[in-house]
Amino acid sequence: MIPRRRFLQYAALAVPATSLLGTATASAATTATVTPLGVPLRDVLLIGGAIGPGPDGRPVMWSAASGEPAHLVAIDPLTRKVVSSQVIDGAPGSYAVVVAPDGTVYVGAYNTGTLHRRRPGPNSPVENLGRPLPNQTYIWRLAVDADGVLYGATYPGARVFSYHPSGEVRDYGQLAPGIEYARSIALLDGKLYVGSQPDAHVFEIDVATGAKRELPLPAEVGDGVGVPVYDLNAYDGRVYARIGSAISGKLAIWDVKGQRWSQVLDGVAGLDVSEPGPKGLVYYTRNGELTGLKPSHGTEYPTGLKFAGRVVNNRGIGWVDLRHPDWPGQTLVGMLWRGELFRYNPKTGRSDVGGTDVTGEPIPLASLAVGTTGRLWAGGYLNGGIAQVDPATGQPGFQRFAQTESVLDLGDTVWIGCYPDSRFYAYDPTAPWNSPEYSPGPAGAPENPVKVSDLKAQDQVRARTSVDAGTHIAYGTMPNTTLGGALVLVDKATRAAQVHRPVVTDQSIVALAYAGGLVVGGTSIHGGYSVPPPTQTEARLFGWNVAAGTTTFQLVPVAGAKVIDGLCVDSAGALWGLAGGRLFQFDVATQTITRSVTLPASGGRLAYHAAGDAFFVHTGQVLLRIPRSDLSITEVVRQQAQYLAVHPDGRVFLGDGAELYRVEL
Repeated sequence: MIPRRRFLQYAALAVPATSLLGTATASAATTATVTPLGVPLRDVLLIGGAIGPGPDGRPVMWSAASGEPAHLVAIDPLTRKVVSSQVIDGAPGSYAVVVAPDGTVYVGAYNTGTLHRRRPGPNSPVENLGRPLPNQTYIWRLAVDADGVLYGATYPGARVFSYHPSGEVRDYGQLAPGIEYARSIALLDGKLYVGSQPDAHVFEIDVATGAKRELPLPAEVGDGVGVPVYDLNAYDGRVYARIGSAISGKLAIWDVKGQRWSQVLDGVAGLDVSEPGPKGLVYYTRNGELTGLKPSHGTEYPTGLKFAGRVVNNRGIGWVDLRHPDWPGQTLVGMLWRGELFRYNPKTGRSDVGGTDVTGEPIPLASLAVGTTGRLWAGGYLNGGIAQVDPATGQPGFQRFAQTESVLDLGDTVWIGCYPDSRFYAYDPTAPWNSPEYSPGPAGAPENPVKVSDLKAQDQVRARTSVDAGTHIAYGTMPNTTLGGALVLVDKATRAAQVHRPVVTDQSIVALAYAGGLVVGGTSIHGGYSVPPPTQTEARLFGWNVAAGTTTFQLVPVAGAKVIDGLCVDSAGALWGLAGGRLFQFDVATQTITRSVTLPASGGRLAYHAAGDAFFVHTGQVLLRIPRSDLSITEVVRQQAQYLAVHPDGRVFLGDGAELYRVEL
C-alpha cells in the first residue's frame, strides 16, 4: 500500500493487444501520479457485546468496535466512558463476545474465523488464539459454561466447536448436510441449541455425547425457508429463539421441560434477550420499545424506553449494580450499534439513552462513484454510511446511512442502492440531509433521501447496480436466501417502482447500461451470499425493453465467465462489457461481439472516460488504460484496489479497503 500523503511517479508499461478487427496499436508510455486521499468513511459500529468485570474488576460493557483492525473496548456503564481499548489483532469485528465466569473475555471474529482472549487484569493483552476449526472463516456466536468452556457456531461449514481454557478443541461437526451457516448458539443444562441460516433449523446437541436432534419449528414460521435463526439465548428451562432478520423477527420460546413452543411474539429485534432480572423478567426490544416479559405466564411489561431509527437491536445487554442512588439495585444496561448506551432501572422506572466516547473506526468501501457533474461518492460496507468527497482534497461530507452498494448521481437527484432488502433511495443534494432511519436532520426538514423501493418481500438483499434509462432509473439486485435477482424500473416522475423477477433464471443482476433504447444487464451466477450454490454455469447478457416490460435477448458473451464484471456505453453510443478477463464491444442490434481484447488478468472493474475516449480497467492489482481506437493496453499504475471511478476531467479514483486514492495521468 502507498504510504499516506506521499506522491509516487509510475512509468506506464505499454502492452500490445489484439481485437477481432486486427492488431491494436500499443499506446505510448505515460506517467501517473498517485495521491492517497485518506479515509472517507469513519464511524462507530458495535455488534457483539457482554457485561463482565473490567480491567479493574468493576463491571463494564465489553464490546467489539468494528474496524481495520477492530478494538475490544470496555465501557463504564455509569459514566459512559471508555476505560480500555485494545486492538483485536487481525480481526475486523465480531458478533460474538462473551465473558467467562472467571472474567476472561472471548471474542470470535468474522471474516478471519479467529478466536481471541483477554484474561482478567488491568494489563492483560488480547491474545489471538487462531482458528479453532480450519477453513471456518466466521465465528458467528459464542456461549460459555460454568467451567469456562467455550462453545461456538461457525461458517462456512455450519460447524459447532468447544474450546477448553487449556487450549483443547472439540469439533462437533456440521449441523446437517447442506447447511453452511451455524448462525446462533445457546447453552442450557448440558445441551447446546444451535440455529441455522438462511433457512430456519434449531438443533439440540448433547455436550457430552455430541448427539444431535432437530427441534420442530413453531407453526408461526411455517417451513422456515428464507428465515434464519438469528439469535438464541437460554435461561431457566427456556430457549429464546429469534427467527428473522437482525432488524425484526419472531421471538419463539421453547419450554424444555414441556418440549413445546410456549409463546411466539412478533416484531422483536435482536441481538439478545437479557438474563432474568428482578421479579424474573427478561427484556428485549419489541416494536422499538424495551419490553419486559414474565416468561412463566407470558405477560409483557412495556418500559416506556423507546428507540428511534431503523436499527434498534441491542449489541450486548445485561444487569449491573451501578452503585449510584439514582440507579438503585440492578439496572439493565445495553449497547446500540452506533455506540449509544441505554439504561433501565425496574425499581424506579428510570431510563435513558446516551452516547459514549467509543472512537469511530475506518469503514471499508462498498461502492465508489462519480456523477455527471463530477461529484465523488463513497459508500460504506457493513456499518454503512455515504460520503460526498472533495476530489481535490479528499475531505469527506459523511452521513450515517445504510450499507451503500451503488450510487448513481445524475445532478439533480442522487440514486442510492442499499443493503439489506435491496432498498433504493432518491436524494436531493440541494436540500438538507434528513434520514429518520439513520441520521435525522434539522427539525421539520422533509425526509431526504426518500425510500422509493424495498424488496424485502421479494427476498432481495443487495441493490448492486443502477443506470439512467431515460424516463426511468433501472436497478439490479442480488437475492437473499434464494437465487435470481430482480430488475427494478423506477419512474423518475412518479417514483413508482416496477419489479421484474425472474429476468435471467437463477442469476443476480450485477451490471447495467442503457444502449440502443434498451436496458442491458449483466449477471452473476451467484446469489447475494454463498448459499444456495449456483445452478447455472455461465453469466449472461440480456436486453430489456422498458416500454414492453420484456427481455429482447439473452446470451453468454464470454464462454466460462461466472460474472459480467461491468458494462458501459462509449461516446458513440456503443455498449462495452468486461467479463472473464476480456473487454468486448457488443452490438445491441445484431447481438454480436464486434471487438474484444484479452486482458492480463480476469475480473475487476470497468469505467469509461468520454473526453479521453478510453476505458479504464482495474484488475485488483493493476490499473489499465485502453483507448477505444485501437484497444492497446497501457499499465497505468500498480495499486491494489477493489473499486474504480473516473471523473469527467480524467482523474481516476481507486478504493482499497477503507482508503481512497486519486490517480492523475
